[in-house]
Amino acid sequence: MNSDNQKPKESAGYAALLVALCWWGLMPLYYWHLKEVSAAEMLAHRVFWSFAVLSAVIAFKPGLRKQIGDWRSFAIALLPAILLSANWVVYILASVTGNALQASLGYFLNPLLSAALGIVFLNERLNGLKAAALALGLAGTFVQCYAHGGVPVFAVLLTVTFSLLGLARKVWPTRNAIVSTWRETVVMMPFALGYFGFLASNHTLAFTSFGVDAAVLMMLAGPLTVVPLALYAYAMPLVSLTESAVMQYVTPTVTFILALTVFHERLTGVDLAGYGLIWCGLALATYASIRRRPLTLAVATSGAGQGTQSVQGVQGAQVARQNVSLLSSHKKTPASAGVNRFWHSEGRPEPERRCEKSDA
Repeated sequence: MNSDNQKPKESAGYAALLVALCWWGLMPLYYWHLKEVSAAEMLAHRVFWSFAVLSAVIAFKPGLRKQIGDWRSFAIALLPAILLSANWVVYILASVTGNALQASLGYFLNPLLSAALGIVFLNERLNGLKAAALALGLAGTFVQCYAHGGVPVFAVLLTVTFSLLGLARKVWPTRNAIVSTWRETVVMMPFALGYFGFLASNHTLAFTSFGVDAAVLMMLAGPLTVVPLALYAYAMPLVSLTESAVMQYVTPTVTFILALTVFHERLTGVDLAGYGLIWCGLALATYASIRRRPLTLAVATSGAGQGTQSVQGVQGAQVARQNVSLLSSHKKTPASAGVNRFWHSEGRPEPERRCEKSDA
């Protein structure tokens, strides 16, 4: 009965995740319709209206209000807020300047750079497949640099800001994507309001200059940010983490198709070769991640089985639990151990150890 009830929930989770990922991939269409508005003002609108919508959601959810935290939580949100702001403004600029292909390239490169950051900062292991994946990704980046006659600035900035954002949220994990994004918008709000005031004093505020239709579109920046984020937060507990990681490529793929079919951006043979190398690297990295998870489960199961066979009754169960805990503690990094101590010092339960995704 439980498995029968679980299947519809899992299907709903995959559907919600697919909608969220496609939604993010189509966001350049929204920015294209507001290309006359400066990227800085669009960033301010996205911050302000996202804050308004998220505040309304949290106000009606007592469980979310309990997770807001104290001043320390907002201090931790400062670095992710800066990275998120940079990522948003670069994505907006790429969307309105005819560089949607570079935007998709940036998010295709993101898993490879994230893996490199995990190896450098979190002491994660580099096996042969991951090394080959990173090498292919680096080779594809060099080919893209050759194709563009220089560094593809938008792609590199998107990759760096988004990967660093993922690293920051890994080192300082949160229990809820809605609450964490709300904290980040709170931190960014003074800058957004200050920029609105600056534009208004110079009579250059697009919100009051381009008519009602444009103003409504700018206000939609809040729902367009929050709705896919809510779908993503709903879906992640219901779906396989490995399969959801593979599905993350839906977003840059949709943007890639959008750039070719709607924006009619030019894709040369050299560009395609660079993408091919990066796609091969992603395939290897995905295969390495999928292959590792069953092995981990198998080791845990065999360790538990050996413990119960060697010691009978209560002692056997204790040995089994020690084997499993030893395996899980081996996977923890020094950075994550520090995070656990910090969260426990606040009297909070340990949060989920999953890197949350920010929207594009």
